Amino acid sequence: MTGSAKSLERIVRRLGQVEDDIRQNQLEDAAHVRRTHRFMQTMVAALAVVALVNLYFVGELTHEIGLLVRNMDRGVMHLEEMGDRMTAMQLHFDNIGESAGRLPIVVDQMMSISAGMQDIERDLGGIRGRTQHVSEHVSEMDGDVGNMTHSFREVNGKLVHIRHSMGQMSNAVP
Repeated sequence: MTGSAKSLERIVRRLGQVEDDIRQNQLEDAAHVRRTHRFMQTMVAALAVVALVNLYFVGELTHEIGLLVRNMDRGVMHLEEMGDRMTAMQLHFDNIGESAGRLPIVVDQMMSISAGMQDIERDLGGIRGRTQHVSEHVSEMDGDVGNMTHSFREVNGKLVHIRHSMGQMSNAVP
């Protein structure tokens, strides 16, 4: 063999090695791209699951707050009914007191009971006001929970958009 044939043979061997190295690098790059793509899909899926779990819990909280508001309303109605009954009882006691004017001991006791009833009625009026105040706060909380639900839905929509964008970006990589 001549010197140029040996040189040519060395060049061909060297080109074969370069070709093998390029193929190996391409395989490694493709594996890296697949791992990166899988990782991004896993992260987007995990974020979506977290968003859905948050939406579920916000829905449950909204439901519980609604039940609380309904129960508070029923409690207020019962207190109002008690107030009406107490007023009717006070009127009856006043009538009994007037009828029993001849009996000073009975009249004194009835006046004492009537004064006690007025105190109870005032206390019930205060309870009604406080219950109404609590009901207003619960209504505000219900509105805030509704706003939170809306925000979580927006975040979920943005996550879906990010996932779509990431999918497109990963498709652009060779």
